[in-house]
Parts: sequence; C-alpha cells; structure tokens
Amino acid sequence: MEERHSNFSQVLFNNVEKFYIPGDVVCCYTLTEKFVPRPKDWVGVFKVGWETTQEYYTFMWAPMPDDLNTESATQQKIQFKAYYLPKDEEHYQFCYVDEDGLVQGISIPFQFPPPDSEEDIMIVINKEKMDEMEQLREELYQENQELKDKYADLHEQLQRKQ
Repeated sequence: MEERHSNFSQVLFNNVEKFYIPGDVVCCYTLTEKFVPRPKDWVGVFKVGWETTQEYYTFMWAPMPDDLNTESATQQKIQFKAYYLPKDEEHYQFCYVDEDGLVQGISIPFQFPPPDSEEDIMIVINKEKMDEMEQLREELYQENQELKDKYADLHEQLQRKQ
C-alpha cells in the first residue's frame, strides 16, 4: 500500500483575491498532473494560524474532475455561499484536504472585510449592472452579426439579378 503524506504543492489555488466583497466566493484551483483526487476530498476556509484540519471555518466537498484519466493539470472550482463565510476582518486561506485528512494545497491569505459604507454596496450594484450591460452587449453583437450576414446575402442576391 502506498504511503500518503501532505504535499502542499499538489493542489494550486488560482486568482485568490486579497479581499472578497460580501457575497458568494468562487474558489479556483488546479489539480497537478501527478495528484489523484478522491471522492471525499474537500476544500476548506481556514483562519490563518490553524494547526489541524479540524479547525476549518467552512468547507465544500471537492468535485471530481470530469476526466480522471488525464495526464495534465486539471482546473476546478467551488462556490462558497456567502451565508457560510466569515464576517470578520481576520485573515483566512483555502486549503485542499484529501480524504485521509492530509493537506495537499494551501492558498495565500485573504480577508472578508465587512461593508462599512454605502460606497461598498454601490460596488455590488454596479457590478450587477455591469454584468447586465455585458450580457446586453453580447446579445446586440450577435444580432449585429446576424444582420450583417443577412445584408451580405441580400446584396449578393441583388448583384446576381443585375
């Protein structure tokens, strides 16, 4: 039987922010090519300074990759719901823990600062509006492309008739 031990470089956390605004948090990570995930692996949010894997603040089961036979690194993500996240200004980090309770990856520290002014709330509203505008822009771009194609077809038909 193969002996397993903690190796913090088996799972790499990507695009970890220094601060997360109030709301759901998406945690992105990479399973390195030599790491074999198992069904009871999990990702936890830990207060910096933790000593055992039982000291997590919250956790989510790590989804299994779609293709387990790949020999390359695999990108994964988990969404932590805002309700379950810390509401203080302490420093936290993501940790990937395998089903044996061994830590296989640790993120850089980050914080969840509470909103302290209306300006913070405006950022959230503006992001929502920005997302709506981006969706509208994509729809208009698609419609524009369809109209250009239709125009080109009609122009070609007109040229053939002349």
